[in-house]
Amino acid sequence: MALNYCIQISSEEACYQDVQTIEKAYQQNFKTAVSFLYSHPSFPVTLSVNGVVLSWIKKTHPEVIEVLRELLVRKQIELLGGGYYSPVFPLLFPVDRSGQIEKLTTTLREITGKRPTGISIFYDIWDPSLISTFQSCGMEYIILDSTLIPSNKSSYLPLIVSEQGRSLKVISSYKNLLPLENESGEDYVKRLAVTDKNSSNQIAVLPFKFSDFVKFIKSDAGKYLTALLDKEDQTDVLFTLPAVYLKKATSFIRSYIPAGMNFEAAQWAKKAFVKSENKSRFPITIHDYLNTYTENKKLCDRMMFISMLISQCHGGDKVRKHAASDKLWQAQSGYNFINVPSGSPAIAEQRQNAYKNLNEAELLIRQCKNQPFQESFTSYDYNTDGLNEYLFQMENLNAVIDRKGGIVEELDSIVSFYNYAASLSRLENFDGCRDFYNRGLFVEHLLDDNDFETYIKEKKTTSQVFSQTLFEEKKIDTKRFYLLLEGKGIYSSLKMPVSLRKSFTVTSSGFMVQYILKNESPLSLKGNFVSELNFTQTNFALSDNELQYTLELLEKGGTKKESVNDCICLKKENISNILVKDKKSGLCFVIEPNEECNASSAIIDFSRPTDNDQECKKTSRTLVTSLYWNVDLGPGMEMEKNINLSVISVKKNKK
Repeated sequence: MALNYCIQISSEEACYQDVQTIEKAYQQNFKTAVSFLYSHPSFPVTLSVNGVVLSWIKKTHPEVIEVLRELLVRKQIELLGGGYYSPVFPLLFPVDRSGQIEKLTTTLREITGKRPTGISIFYDIWDPSLISTFQSCGMEYIILDSTLIPSNKSSYLPLIVSEQGRSLKVISSYKNLLPLENESGEDYVKRLAVTDKNSSNQIAVLPFKFSDFVKFIKSDAGKYLTALLDKEDQTDVLFTLPAVYLKKATSFIRSYIPAGMNFEAAQWAKKAFVKSENKSRFPITIHDYLNTYTENKKLCDRMMFISMLISQCHGGDKVRKHAASDKLWQAQSGYNFINVPSGSPAIAEQRQNAYKNLNEAELLIRQCKNQPFQESFTSYDYNTDGLNEYLFQMENLNAVIDRKGGIVEELDSIVSFYNYAASLSRLENFDGCRDFYNRGLFVEHLLDDNDFETYIKEKKTTSQVFSQTLFEEKKIDTKRFYLLLEGKGIYSSLKMPVSLRKSFTVTSSGFMVQYILKNESPLSLKGNFVSELNFTQTNFALSDNELQYTLELLEKGGTKKESVNDCICLKKENISNILVKDKKSGLCFVIEPNEECNASSAIIDFSRPTDNDQECKKTSRTLVTSLYWNVDLGPGMEMEKNINLSVISVKKNKK
């Protein structure tokens, strides 16, 4: 008896950002595929389309919805369920998991009149804890990539997995059974026909993207298979739908499928931006992936925090709470974490879009509570690294301070809704040099003259004094929004001990930072003390020649004000005030040292692999603004410096 095959086609249009690109992908792929199915009624296909694409099609191309309904009436297609925004399910709280599934299920039922019984998930990012949620949402089976199936259970047979008394059927998809390039139709069908056929209960899913399916039906193999399916008496290969197959299936292999993800993404998880095979006996999980790409992990931390805020919001304005949940769900989209189809990490633009949705969600939650918003300062393990971070929720901004380097690693504006501290660090393979520290706001360096000259020219240093120091908490005052940290290090080849006391006083619109640098050695200390602020790109609708920020410097005495647009390798002395302006949002960052200082600024571009993993493109840039002072301290002596950073909306300032 022939092996049963199911063709699954998944949509990738939801990863696109602009309407024109979605329309182009629709015309080239989705519309072509649906038209083909309509004209070939003997060709059964399972479709996996998320809610974003479905809702867009309903709004812009309602005629296609009628075609889908006709195909459903014919029982030629089956629509799979899933998350409305294609989320990474294991990263979600149960309430968000079920909410996203029910939102897509409702959309499918309203559009087609059918409720799905099967589910597919983004990049097959699986965890056994999902079984209970999927089953409670009416999902009877899931399609998972064969690389997730334990080798002793991988035999083209349907599986059944269970968790806490609930079960879910599993059908495996096999990318190795897809047609090869230039493979003839006869050879392809023969390859499918000779696949293991020891049991009549066997089934395999052939997973296509819409773009790949369109190429397939135009190829010799696709044309041959189409002609074969038109024959009523053909028995070489049998094509069916999962729900049709499962109605007749009578036995399933009990199995346990550990947490994992499909090969395309997993191969990027062991080493940053390098494909590598997993040779261990343990599967790669989404948490392994996030631990490799810290920028994605930070987005996940923010996402979990907003989800917690929404879940703790009781009563109040239900409309705003519902809108906040929808913003959260948009941020949970897997496209904000992983690129399609390469499996490499999502680019900075995707993450900033997610931060924008999360910050808009927080504003909605603030507005829907019965009581007015109150500013707060809390300390807990925000990023799950085993150490406490410091979270400030202020009227116009949120800030997270990390003990590693004592830096502001997250600065979320509640005015423009972006995270201005989400800067990347340079990697040797893509950017020509490597940064040994995390770029954020208020990163400190203590440099000798040689290292300092290199830093001014290239904004890089191998020194780890303070920038990678684990600061110790000395004092915390939640009522005054005050935090005092202390870090210690060894300076220069003379191994001179130094310490830095660094205090933050956070206001509704900025920071007051005080530094007390102390020479702890019996020798005189000479060098350069640097405070570095990195403002990341949040506006990506710019050409390579356009800059998001303008920089204005007020020199000593206020007699000369210089506006700088191209601030690459800029260096000025005796500066009393610096203004960094986001030209699009109108947000201004006013940097005021308590006494004149020297300043240097530069633009750093970051290149990363994008959809084509063989090609690197500029995906983000950062404006680096550094304030620095000469250091000449005798044994046991101290130096004090202060910096105020105010975050101001220009529109409000003009009123």
